[in-house]
Amino acid sequence: METQYQTLITQQELARRWKRSETSISFASAVGVGPRYVKVDGLVKYPMDEVQRYERDRLFLNPTEAGLQSLS
Repeated sequence: METQYQTLITQQELARRWKRSETSISFASAVGVGPRYVKVDGLVKYPMDEVQRYERDRLFLNPTEAGLQSLS
């Protein structure tokens, strides 16, 4: 089975996108947290579609968007 990725980003690019340190991105990958990644020549790369899927899976509605009224 052949897998093709259109866009791969580096840990540095992901850190910039999320405004986090490269160390925190690297640590998250090491412990299995974060978007799925591939290793290319020993370097961790993130398929952009996996990054976007990870972000979508963590979206939360605020009460106004959900149609809920204020509790006050």
